[in-house]
Amino acid sequence: MRELIRPCLGCKRPVRGKPRCVDCQRVKDLAKRAKRPDLHNDHAERQRRARVVADHRALLGDWCPGWAKQPAHPSADLTADHVREVAKGGRPDGRLVVRCRSCNAARSAHLAHMAGRILTRMTAPDPSPAEPAITHLDDGPVVA
Repeated sequence: MRELIRPCLGCKRPVRGKPRCVDCQRVKDLAKRAKRPDLHNDHAERQRRARVVADHRALLGDWCPGWAKQPAHPSADLTADHVREVAKGGRPDGRLVVRCRSCNAARSAHLAHMAGRILTRMTAPDPSPAEPAITHLDDGPVVA
C-alpha cells in the first residue's frame, strides 16, 4: 500500500508518510529540546547507571540488597535507580542505589501508593490519629 502524500504541518510542502518535512521536524525537535534539556541527556544517564551497576557487581556480585519489604537476595537483573525520585524533587544527577528490577518496581509502586495516601490525608477533613502522616522507607545501601 502506498503512503499518502500530504502537506507538511509546518511549511505545507508535500511530504510522504510523515506529518512534517525534515527541516520542519528538525526545528520542532530543537525547540522541544530547548524547553526541557533535562529530558535529552538520556545517553549520559544510562552510561552513569551502567557504571554504577558494574561497580556494584565488581564489589558484591549479582546480589540485590533488597529494601524495607524485601530482604537481600541473589539476582542477575540489577538496575540503578535514584534514591530520591526526580519527580518528587530529587536531583537528576543525584545518588543512585542498585537493586534488582522487581525490587525497584515494587518500591516505586509502594512509593506511588504512599504518595496517594498522603495526598488523601492532606485533603481529608479529619485524618486518623493512629496512622503516621509519613512512613520512613529503608532504601538500603546507597552506591553513588
